[in-house]
Amino acid sequence: MARRDAFSGLRESPSSNTDEDGRSVDMPAFSEKQDIKQPLDLIPTAQRRKKRNRDWEQAHRAETVTYRGVPRECHEWIEEIAEGLAVPRDEVVRAFLEFGVKQYRCGQLTLIAYPKAQRMTLFPEGERKTLVSPAQSKEINAWLNEAFPVAVKNERGAKKKKGKKDLVTGSRWEIRVTYRIPVLLKEEIRSIANEHTLPVGELVWFFIEQALQAFRTGSLSLQPAPKMIGKTLFQDR
Repeated sequence: MARRDAFSGLRESPSSNTDEDGRSVDMPAFSEKQDIKQPLDLIPTAQRRKKRNRDWEQAHRAETVTYRGVPRECHEWIEEIAEGLAVPRDEVVRAFLEFGVKQYRCGQLTLIAYPKAQRMTLFPEGERKTLVSPAQSKEINAWLNEAFPVAVKNERGAKKKKGKKDLVTGSRWEIRVTYRIPVLLKEEIRSIANEHTLPVGELVWFFIEQALQAFRTGSLSLQPAPKMIGKTLFQDR
């Protein structure tokens, strides 16, 4: 008896897709290369962030200006007023500065500039050799110390006090505020500051304070109006 080959069935031709009665049977068709997804493909990917359109900012770049020395309190007052009126902060700044410039040009606001204290020196032409020799200088200094004794100051306390003062002065001038105002208004403020040899930020601070006082007393009225930002076909929506 012949031995049966276990692989004989594989060598036979594939049977056709027919049933017992000889009728063809529709078999589902599968693609030879099925898309096999990897675990990383199942992780949702974040959408790319759309690039911000900065055309408007570039067109109005000349209107941006930064001032130094404006106290933080003035900036906070402006933000409170803008929030109460539901208007942009820069519009309140523009109204205040235009009010100050107008009052100054009309003669109703006077600028009184005071000279600042400056350091003095005994050698305005720079370092030069003195006519006194080092030996004579020591003798003169010894004689002056005996004739006019000077009490020793507490250097530690003096340095601490000076440092505190410099911290207050330096902190105010380190504050910077940035606004967007018309170019003509920006140039007008700079021109007035140059007329009186004043820092531009200090003049802005002065105008804001004067306008703020007028706003509180009712001399300056800010009346916001609705701004048309678009149109619609459905008024009830």
